[in-house]
Amino acid sequence: MTKFPLFTILVLLCSLAACGKTDHDSHDAGAHDHTNGEEHDHSGDNEHVDRSQHLVHFTDQSELFLQYETLVAQRDSIFLAHLTDLSDYTPIPGGFITVTLSGDGAPEETFSGKRPVRAGIHIEVVIPQHAGKRQLTLQLHTPERTLTHELGSVTVYSNNAESKNIAPRHRPENSTYLDKEAQWQAEIMIQTPTLNEQQQLMLPASAIHQSNNKHYLFVMKGAEFFEKREVTIGNHRHSPVIIVAGITAGEHVVIRGGHVLLGNQEGTATEMVTTDDTKHHH
Repeated sequence: MTKFPLFTILVLLCSLAACGKTDHDSHDAGAHDHTNGEEHDHSGDNEHVDRSQHLVHFTDQSELFLQYETLVAQRDSIFLAHLTDLSDYTPIPGGFITVTLSGDGAPEETFSGKRPVRAGIHIEVVIPQHAGKRQLTLQLHTPERTLTHELGSVTVYSNNAESKNIAPRHRPENSTYLDKEAQWQAEIMIQTPTLNEQQQLMLPASAIHQSNNKHYLFVMKGAEFFEKREVTIGNHRHSPVIIVAGITAGEHVVIRGGHVLLGNQEGTATEMVTTDDTKHHH
């Protein structure tokens, strides 16, 4: 049975319930990193237009994976937010989100939800009143803390026709798909490389997989896609492992649960690198 992404189901339900004036269609395209405020959309080649945007954004405490329909003045846009605690890479329970649009000479607009759909997952409907280049902010408020994700500039279009002129998204090459909830269930954990005294990149040995005398790891390419990438490592028997070539310092790498991604690749037979203090076989 085909499993549809939660965002697709929400949009379809909203459309069936006539909750807004926009055209909605199902979505199964890939996610993209949006840390620099870049926008992506996938416009269909028929009358139904998928106006969804996907972004992933990190603070020092949390990861936000946000899906929302391209913003059009005086039209509704469903926001679906997944919030992950970076201390243990689990969904953040409780609280509520606030979505804010500001700047470009227009009044600030705030939209606030009441409670999560379930742990780590929040939905809000945003109906902007002002077109233009706006600053998008999403905050999670819990009794313990407030987490703020400053997401940069987004466009609120004047009308639906203008919103269709965005270049389509493309699935990242050599990538494996795993939705965010499945990542939580598989206890996948993400980390950027650290630096040793010699300014060499290091990762836990659990990040490295071996096949045919080659070493691989998985790099996040948007919140739900992972690129399997060959790397050169500098040591084989100690953790952390020195990465000589293949990744850069700012990339987000799977350091736990990579065997689930390997299992999603048909015909792949690999094992994790074993070290003195890490003994894993897959």
